[in-house]
Amino acid sequence: MRKWILLSVLLLAGAEASAHKLATQSTPDERRLAGITSGTRASAERLMAQWSLEVFTEPVHEEITNRLYGCNGDACAGSEATTAPPSVLAGVRWNDDPPFRLLAGQAKSSSCKTQETVRFETQPWCWVSLFRDAEAGAASGKRYGPGDAMLYRSHFGDLQYLHAMAAADGELASKTRDSLFGWFEFAWRASRGEYTLETRLRDIEIPAIQEAYGRTEWRLMDLYTLGASGGLRRSVDDVAFGSLLHSVQDSFAAGHVRREEASGMRECTLAGDSVPAPGNILEFHSYAGQDHGLHADADSRAAFMRGFQEEGNVVDVGRLLVRARKQYLNWDAVRPYFECIFTLQRPDAPATAGDFVAGK
Repeated sequence: MRKWILLSVLLLAGAEASAHKLATQSTPDERRLAGITSGTRASAERLMAQWSLEVFTEPVHEEITNRLYGCNGDACAGSEATTAPPSVLAGVRWNDDPPFRLLAGQAKSSSCKTQETVRFETQPWCWVSLFRDAEAGAASGKRYGPGDAMLYRSHFGDLQYLHAMAAADGELASKTRDSLFGWFEFAWRASRGEYTLETRLRDIEIPAIQEAYGRTEWRLMDLYTLGASGGLRRSVDDVAFGSLLHSVQDSFAAGHVRREEASGMRECTLAGDSVPAPGNILEFHSYAGQDHGLHADADSRAAFMRGFQEEGNVVDVGRLLVRARKQYLNWDAVRPYFECIFTLQRPDAPATAGDFVAGK
């Protein structure tokens, strides 16, 4: 019991420092697909973690995704809303909580079990301790990349493009967008079933994937569904699509990207359908120098609802992607749409913390 109390305290302390909004509690259908245990101890730790974090987090990504699949109104909000397929929602959650395992040396001085997959819901005590270690390292100037744990890379390292953010201050907007587009191509192709569960990431000839995973033996199933049961693996195409949606959604959050206000005069077209184009991207932000609380405010449901009233909002843009996937369009057909919604005003704009610095 003492350990669980300590876990609750640590979670409360770490929640405010989160780089991105985390919806740590998946739906029952997601847990069933992923084979996440529902034993007494695990359920108690999950419940305690949920209580500790809900003060600070909201299932905003889940609400946006449910709206993309036809939900409207307040019924789309909350962690129990499931208009979108559970495997897509699992993919939307993947960017914030990618499954990974640790090498023995990476688990020193922690409670982590190296023989088990690390996810927030499977090893919450381990997950939070690693997150705080990564956060402290990043604050001291450490750079995370290949060879480091996925949680370190995706929140504080070279894979921050999963959240439509630059890896570091000074990174040019064109570099961040190139990384994003490599991820979009990979995820879109995976969502169409162009790869199998056994496809080695090192064999995929997309520069961003080669750079991130080219020195590993990881397969598609290891990236998206490590430690999961067969139910989720049979829907790995949905997981890939959900992950793509997460990255698109983050590009509409002010803490991640600074965009011009949309004029409503320009349109983005996909397969004969059009939506008002979002504002051009002025700058991708980097997280290292940002105030965590200010960043979290920009990721809130209130911020999303304000943006939802504007031309070229994230829901209108995302709904065309859902339709395009149902039409089984290939990457060459959808790439111009991504180019439209990710138009750069200045390709050489360097990443900064933006207006999300304490006292600014």
